[in-house]
Amino acid sequence: MIEQIDAIILDSKDYKEKDALLSVLSLKYGILHLVARGIRKINSKNASACLPFTYAKLMVDLKEQRSLHTLQSAVILKSYRKIREDLLKQSIASYFCEMIEKSNFDEDVFSILLEALSCLQDTKNPFSVLCLFQSIMNRMHGIEPFVDGCVRCGGLHNIYALSYRDGGFVCSSCYRQGIDSVQDKERLKKFRILCKAKWEHYEIIKEIPFDYDDFLHVYTYFEEYAGIGMKSIRFLKTICEMEVKAK
Repeated sequence: MIEQIDAIILDSKDYKEKDALLSVLSLKYGILHLVARGIRKINSKNASACLPFTYAKLMVDLKEQRSLHTLQSAVILKSYRKIREDLLKQSIASYFCEMIEKSNFDEDVFSILLEALSCLQDTKNPFSVLCLFQSIMNRMHGIEPFVDGCVRCGGLHNIYALSYRDGGFVCSSCYRQGIDSVQDKERLKKFRILCKAKWEHYEIIKEIPFDYDDFLHVYTYFEEYAGIGMKSIRFLKTICEMEVKAK
């Protein structure tokens, strides 16, 4: 059955000599796996529309009770040119796509990824988008650090550090040296905002100076509890560290 679908290209892998295997997130069907025949040819009309994190309109031969379908044609709806021209943004977008593909959410995540890419395209501070996206992914995985007091005693005062092991804020009285991560008040405040924020709060989030360290704090909880290995995280961290050193 030939059907037209709107989709975001998550990944593209070489397959045979001139073909590729695509993983795409479709609005209607969720994640699909497609064979794109001839896409590696120099004169392929579909090649530019099948690059990772491109938003495209695809004509697909959907085969019932099969896990692999066939791409007939592809047209770009949005190429995210500003992302492709910026190595940091490009590494973040690749991370977004891998996160969505590996998470296998039951919920509809198409709008989340599309919103994340659109915000990343236009932002002057990619870390704000990265931090918000990671925090939302944490929450969708059931990872919700306790940020309304001390995770150990429940106290509301003298919040002093983060506990990755216990999952939340720690006060000065409960702090354990060598186990908990001491943070200044501003960093703890930003962490709490991220743990509460949703995409509809992005206009507020983008005005806050989130940075690479803020991302590392929310990502560490994901790494600790999600049990999902992310291949793109090493490259992302390398590019982020280069960006920080360049400033």
